[in-house]
Amino acid sequence: MLVNQFIDRRFEPLNADNTIEDALNRMQELDIDRLPVVDHLAGKLIGEVTDTQLMEQPVPEAPISSVQLKEAAPVYEDQHIFEAIRHMLQQEVRMLPVVDQDMIYQGAICKKDVLEALSDLLNLAELGSILTIDMEQRDFTLSEIVHLIELEGAKILGIGVETPTATSQHFRVSVKLNIRDVDAVTSALHRYGYHVSTDSDHADENDLESRANALLHYLDI
Repeated sequence: MLVNQFIDRRFEPLNADNTIEDALNRMQELDIDRLPVVDHLAGKLIGEVTDTQLMEQPVPEAPISSVQLKEAAPVYEDQHIFEAIRHMLQQEVRMLPVVDQDMIYQGAICKKDVLEALSDLLNLAELGSILTIDMEQRDFTLSEIVHLIELEGAKILGIGVETPTATSQHFRVSVKLNIRDVDAVTSALHRYGYHVSTDSDHADENDLESRANALLHYLDI
């Protein structure tokens, strides 16, 4: 999944001739707190302005050119969606500008679209079970886990890996499987010394979809 699959064209950029008032009105209409600014002739991204920054300006009719632009941190249209997720988490923003390799503005990508893509990648709305496997750093390898799971006839719908932290020296691997009954899988993993906990989805499809939607709503606040 590449960023260019999720570009939102509604977010027209500002240029030097737009007024501060126009920019604020556009932000309010789109329910966002920042907008990209481009060079009017070349279409290249040159920075961004935020609503807080603009509301501090004394003359609403003044042009954007009178405002000190903030540095924009775009993602490239041919990057993987994971890069957009990483940028959003690092910068704590809900929208990122998207550019091509020449820094020409292409549109924007929103947190809601990114989270929905993540939900699809991890199959959050699919019925099944989740295994959580704790592993020592020296023992970390996904190939054996995948092999043991598939030997028991289960299919992996998604994998997430939490890396060691200052408080935990373990890798924690969360595996979404396509089956409810995971006894055979957990037994196989236990035989090979893995510590496994389970969270089977004992709920109907509508409830699972509601939980996935609730997660996306929570993360989008």
